[in-house]
Amino acid sequence: MKAWQDIGFEIEITGDGSPSLRLLASVDPLKDKGESMHHSGGAAAETNLIYGEPIAEILAKITKPKFLVVGLGLGYIEMVIARESLLAKRNAEDIASIASYESVPELREFFISWLQNQELHPEVKSTYDLVLEHVLKGSGVSAADVKSFLLVHFPEVRAVHGALYPEIAMEDQYHCILYDAFSSKTSPFLWEEDFLRRILKEGSAESSVLATYACKGSLKRALKDQGFEVIVREGFQGKRNSTQGRRQFPKM
Repeated sequence: MKAWQDIGFEIEITGDGSPSLRLLASVDPLKDKGESMHHSGGAAAETNLIYGEPIAEILAKITKPKFLVVGLGLGYIEMVIARESLLAKRNAEDIASIASYESVPELREFFISWLQNQELHPEVKSTYDLVLEHVLKGSGVSAADVKSFLLVHFPEVRAVHGALYPEIAMEDQYHCILYDAFSSKTSPFLWEEDFLRRILKEGSAESSVLATYACKGSLKRALKDQGFEVIVREGFQGKRNSTQGRRQFPKM
């Protein structure tokens, strides 16, 4: 069974006790290791700050919401969608869709195997268990209910999409776009203005919200071009500002 190192990652425990993954290989020759998926101050806390609020808002305002997640990673955002849905008394069937994209095949496979309680390397299983523990901390929602919820939307590996690529055609229009891709140094084209503009044009519903940890000029220009109001928010623990784009939704 494969461990994290076998697929090019190492586990990091962040400041709030929740785990993240860091790429072993760096695109920067001056750095020994690659990019981390989360802020060192707290993977769960950062996810809740950047993505928890728009998820809860969409659930409160849209009857059958559609979610788009760019960057499955360890499944933090998907687990938060499940948690917030259950807190809002919404069943898995009340969510029209959760479309998640992930370029690393093993991350797709590991996540589904974990949801299905299949055998995994102990290090991998304990990482997902710890992620869910931190996502659910203080919520009163059970781990079993979250996994059951997510299995409705991700019953098999092919239910998680592979990598986004420059010519991809979006297959639906989403009310909530949660853009959690690696930075432009690691994933350059995902942050190019033309690509972002096309994804927003093809993939966003008339009333929609985009949330991301990033605050790039290309993203803000693409949002404005597609009729979104750009809201620059404070970043997590001193990190550069984060961004929300809102179209036909009032500010919180």
